Amino acid sequence: MKHDLADTNAALAEDRKFLENLKKNCADHQAEWDERVKTRSEELAAISETIKVLNDDDALELFKKTLPSASSSFVQMATQNKATRARALTMIRGAQQIARRPDIDFIALALQGNAVGFGEVLQMMDKMVAHLKQEQLNDDEK
Repeated sequence: MKHDLADTNAALAEDRKFLENLKKNCADHQAEWDERVKTRSEELAAISETIKVLNDDDALELFKKTLPSASSSFVQMATQNKATRARALTMIRGAQQIARRPDIDFIALALQGNAVGFGEVLQMMDKMVAHLKQEQLNDDEK
């Protein structure tokens, strides 16, 4: 009976320590949670204030002044497309010197003209690569 009482008192002391530790941890977690809630509400307030500023008429006028007009961006894209086309044509001409094939000549012709879009040229090149891979597989099987 004395051992049971001593064991129970020891368990009670450990449980009280655990309870104190638990209360302390819960208080710490509650403080962290309160800080998160406060920060979140401040962030939401800042976001709503930012949206008000961006939706203001003065901001719209400022955006119109700072952003480039549509015509200048089209010129830039056309120039970039032209440079890409020229670089691709140079690479195709190098391939023509290595292997004289009619499909390479056709791709070069399409790149020189402006009638075929660059996307179509890429499709032709993909088809040619697939065809060459198939030929290589056929040669390997022989």
